[in-house]
Amino acid sequence: MLSSAYIISFLGMIILPILLGIWLSRRLKLSWKLLLAGALTFIASQVLHIPLVLWLPAAFQDGTLPAIPQAWSLIFNAILLGLLAGLFEGTARYILFKFVLKKARTWKEGLMVGAGHGGMEALLIGLSATLAFFNMLAYRFVDLATIPSIPPEQLELAKQQVAAYWSAPVYMPFLGLVERIFAICLHLAASIMVLYAVAARRPVWFWLAVLWHALFDGVAVYLGQKVGVLVSEGALGLMAILSLWILFSMRSKFPISAEVPVLD
Repeated sequence: MLSSAYIISFLGMIILPILLGIWLSRRLKLSWKLLLAGALTFIASQVLHIPLVLWLPAAFQDGTLPAIPQAWSLIFNAILLGLLAGLFEGTARYILFKFVLKKARTWKEGLMVGAGHGGMEALLIGLSATLAFFNMLAYRFVDLATIPSIPPEQLELAKQQVAAYWSAPVYMPFLGLVERIFAICLHLAASIMVLYAVAARRPVWFWLAVLWHALFDGVAVYLGQKVGVLVSEGALGLMAILSLWILFSMRSKFPISAEVPVLD
């Protein structure tokens, strides 16, 4: 049963964004190239984002950056990681709309880009979850001590990780899929906010998109470690609903076609 849950989860992360992209392309009668642009924008946003996130823990530990008091470490990490995600991804969106998709100024086009952005994130996480599943499946039936790639000093930790993976509650794998759905809602709203910032020349909407993204990721980090994933996903669900409200409430601010000036 747990294996089936993992399989459904990672297949959902891969298939659902693709189906969403196909449906939106047909429904909105827009080119799939907008989805591709959004997807590539997400990848581009991670080129510097991921190395920085990997470097920061070592920088705090070796004294390159001032150490954070233990009592404040969780809230600090939540704020920092959230802001970094919001800034890198928001800036990538801004560059896309400002310098690449100069003629994309309608709500529908922003929606397609957001679906590509959030869809690519979900797809990549789904592929990562797929790889993790097959690795854990292999490790489940072998003696980890016989695997040369696992150092002896990490053997016990590896055993604990494998045991935890296969003893998780059956609902746990589905939470990853649910969180990706919530995150796609966020990306749709954030893309529309950044597009409006560019089209209407109102930079405040760029910063609102960054902060909303930062809050979403920060809540996931903080509540996930502080009170558990169920409460965290509940909070993210509420934020996903608010993201959809933002998304549809901003529709009237955009022209029906690119030839009509953006509304104030």
